[in-house]
Amino acid sequence: MSIFIQKFNPITGINDWIVQQEDYDYHQEVARSSFADMLHDTERNQKYESALKSAIDFIHASGKKANVLDIGTGTGLLSMMAVKHGADTVVACEAFRPMSECALKIIKRNGYENKIKVIPKRSTDITVGINGDIATRCNILITEVFDTELIGEGALSTFSHAHKVLLEKDCIVVPQSATIYAQVVECPLVQNWNKLTDVYDNEGKLLIKIPSRSAAVHDLQLNQLNLSLIKTIVAPVPVFRFDWSGRTPFIFEHSTINSLKAEQAGVAQAVFMWWDLQMDFEGKIVLSCAPYWAHPLSRDNHNTVLPWRDHWMQAVYYLTQETVVDKGMEIHLISCHDEFSLWFNVKADLRFTDMDYLKPICECGFHVTFSRTRIGQINDATRNKKYLSLLEKYINPSSVILILSDGFYLSLCASKMGAKKIYYVETNYLSRKILLDFIQFNEIENVEVFENLKALQNSKITKKINMVIGEPYFLNSILPWDNLLFTYLLKGVRNIVTSDAKVFPKIAVIKGIAVNFFDLNKIRLPLGECEGFKMKDFDDLIEASSGISDDNVEAQPLWEYPGIALSKIVDIIHIDLCSVPEKVVETNGVFEIEEGHGGCNGIALWVEWLHEEGYNSVISSGPVSSPQIGQRLNWDIHTRQGVCLFSNRDVLHINYIFKFDFNEGNITFKWN
Repeated sequence: MSIFIQKFNPITGINDWIVQQEDYDYHQEVARSSFADMLHDTERNQKYESALKSAIDFIHASGKKANVLDIGTGTGLLSMMAVKHGADTVVACEAFRPMSECALKIIKRNGYENKIKVIPKRSTDITVGINGDIATRCNILITEVFDTELIGEGALSTFSHAHKVLLEKDCIVVPQSATIYAQVVECPLVQNWNKLTDVYDNEGKLLIKIPSRSAAVHDLQLNQLNLSLIKTIVAPVPVFRFDWSGRTPFIFEHSTINSLKAEQAGVAQAVFMWWDLQMDFEGKIVLSCAPYWAHPLSRDNHNTVLPWRDHWMQAVYYLTQETVVDKGMEIHLISCHDEFSLWFNVKADLRFTDMDYLKPICECGFHVTFSRTRIGQINDATRNKKYLSLLEKYINPSSVILILSDGFYLSLCASKMGAKKIYYVETNYLSRKILLDFIQFNEIENVEVFENLKALQNSKITKKINMVIGEPYFLNSILPWDNLLFTYLLKGVRNIVTSDAKVFPKIAVIKGIAVNFFDLNKIRLPLGECEGFKMKDFDDLIEASSGISDDNVEAQPLWEYPGIALSKIVDIIHIDLCSVPEKVVETNGVFEIEEGHGGCNGIALWVEWLHEEGYNSVISSGPVSSPQIGQRLNWDIHTRQGVCLFSNRDVLHINYIFKFDFNEGNITFKWN
């Protein structure tokens, strides 16, 4: 059934009433689940299967029946593997109803409906006994309840409960254990995603001072970082071991201290973290999530191709205080965890206090408000230099400036450059609070901040605005062109802006390029079969839900996902931000694919913002160097691009139709 709901439109900045299926949220959750990504992870699948077979064989060799419990079965893959390798009984639990129903269909399609019992519950809700969900406890547990932080999905409570209620005392668990590794590093690139830097003009004069701020953690494809950008202060060391077998108690809060020698002189800024799983009880099968420089398969040869996965990345933890160290100096790495998360600290001496073990919490609001990508963007020296050059060129003592952007704190420099007055429209409470902190910290007096356009209009400002500036960036923007909200806001302030006002940026150009992604397309690629099991029902479920809930373009930080250019850049549309036609604009064209570089499995899209004539005025969210067909693309690391993904297509051209409905604030792409 269809219903009317309110949905925020990031391009217009207003809530629209739209017709949507009643179960839209359900379909969106299905479409955006990471099941397909995990199932395309062949190494994961095969190591789980090998360890499971070993467990079943061991139980049978002991003269017992192999009774398997599969927690979080998803598609039922691991349960079917258990039957394949001779399990006597298999119970699979899956709390996410769409997946438990899908698992039943897949199990039936593969002929195992009489051999696997699917229970649509959380494992912690399963009962054991005569009238329970299962008659007796199981002697083999197989489960995958891990995330990038290992324990963030509740692995500790899941295993603890299973051993107390669902498993026999001498059971075998797959995986048997996990080890968390930490590496202390100096990495200015990574630190730029955490800590804002002061702003200087082109002559080296300090313009804006930044209050001290720090964050906790984010995940990252560390494999895309060049080793030349990283200075290892302390090499990777194991800091925690989790015994899933149940032979040792589960500890929900724990800390360790590693006293280590600094490998190099430098500054301890962050901790890289990853983990591995010991899959079998003999320790022969290990699944590692380490980056290439520490992975057992590639430590000695960085050209080795590692298994790609997006469901288990690595993590970066920021230290609340940087620590300067000398080579050979002893430092102390404090590692802590609670039931769901990890955190780290580095000390140069052994005078510890309770504060050294406290979990870092963002009190400044900055890291709650802005993503890692956005913080890096604010720190981007190349980008900032272009804005500063623009401000220096046009600001004079009569400049009355309106800032239409969220978190464009760099524009405070206009005050130090002699602007008469600056007005900000900051609609987000936290972003506005941070702006006011910056203003106070820098003792700037000729700035007024408004919470929305209406407040600006009602203020009866006396100074006529003769310059309007935006990055543009808005907190609610997801796709690059969502920042076209700038032109809608600009339209709303025309009556308080002079007719000859300078407006920056002037033009937005949406661009695209055909790509052969090495791996990213796997997150949307149908399975067909997985390890010999038919997965059509899963593919049908994802396709149906995606058709209902997904746009065919999604946002991704493409620098983390390598790919090769297959076409020249295509200019899809030029939009004059000062005079957008209030009608539907449609363009069409073609991406000409050059043969010999693999099939096309995606179209990457971005926006270039033009402030005036010349390349130096262009702010781009696309490639940072001119793409060469057949060569790897080099993307801006401080923005997310748009991407449409599909199965590999050996075609010579892909046609597109682009449509921009200004009145509705709706942009669509169609591909053929």
